[in-house]
Amino acid sequence: MTVLQPRQLTVLTTSQCTASCGHCSMNSSPERRDRLTFETIRTTIDELHAKSPLAVVIFAGGEPTLMGETLLNAIAHADDLGIITRIVTNASWAISDAKAEAKIRELRQAGLGELNISADDFHLPWIPFENVARAWCAAKSRGFSSVVIANCYGPNSIVTPEYIMERLCERLPTRFDDQGKSEALPDPAADGTVYMLSNSFLQRLGRAHTTISDPDIIFPEHDGTLAGACPWAVRSAALSPQGRLVACCGMEAEHNRVLDFGVVRPGEVQGLIEQANRSVLVNAIALLGPYFVQQFIRARREDIPFRARYATVCEICEDLVSRKAATDAINEHIAELAVAVSLARVNLETSRMEVVIC
Repeated sequence: MTVLQPRQLTVLTTSQCTASCGHCSMNSSPERRDRLTFETIRTTIDELHAKSPLAVVIFAGGEPTLMGETLLNAIAHADDLGIITRIVTNASWAISDAKAEAKIRELRQAGLGELNISADDFHLPWIPFENVARAWCAAKSRGFSSVVIANCYGPNSIVTPEYIMERLCERLPTRFDDQGKSEALPDPAADGTVYMLSNSFLQRLGRAHTTISDPDIIFPEHDGTLAGACPWAVRSAALSPQGRLVACCGMEAEHNRVLDFGVVRPGEVQGLIEQANRSVLVNAIALLGPYFVQQFIRARREDIPFRARYATVCEICEDLVSRKAATDAINEHIAELAVAVSLARVNLETSRMEVVIC
């Protein structure tokens, strides 16, 4: 029974980036060179979409605009299938008004629907904020469904939501409140586009383990607030720069023993999803949540080291799937965990049936 099926796909186009940000969860940098081919992107989109329609395809990286025509062709292909398309970019290309306008025109002509521009302290040494402002202005009234500045910040950050709004000389609705809880999406502006600021807290994933310390982090009052099912695992799957289907884009998951489902080959993509559905731990993360799994281990093995505090669910998940001691402990008690997963699957199917009946 396939319970976990992607409703959106993140295409991690390349591991190469024009920046080497200290908080990068993907460990991207100018020196890395992994790149996807259009054929692999198309195969993955087509086979997942044929099984169950994808709502959105997100092109990220690394820096996706480094892919040139491959990116444009992939956007156009997804758009032709009626799938919403989005890119996450650092705006390194917006070195002048003319360059910014040309890139925006190129992306819109390819069919891009949503534009996310990253801006924070860690991008600033590599990409001047003026680039962000140029890209933002160039995207105004160009027919995008949404234009978003994605900002992650902590107690000591310079580039905060307030900083961004001051530099842009306009007030913007924010995606999250001061506690990190989602707020209602704003109404579109008069030109039909939603303009907003996605303000999220810094987290220690990937490269951030060596660059970010506790004073830089906004922690929840207690870890229990991070409890609950993970809405992204498998249901928001990712295609890695090496052409591997992985559970999500929250961290660099290539070759991870839990989150990497294998190389994408024609005719085999849905088989990788079926493989993910057979994994007790993947199901536990998706249906019960990383916090539940962590507490499950702690109740049975006091010798497994975990951090004293966590800022996000993704941090807990990274500890679970990246530490051999943790996955070994789970495997020791996999039968018990499987019972909890089975109950969660039954509850999910029951709730789905009730929705259909209603």
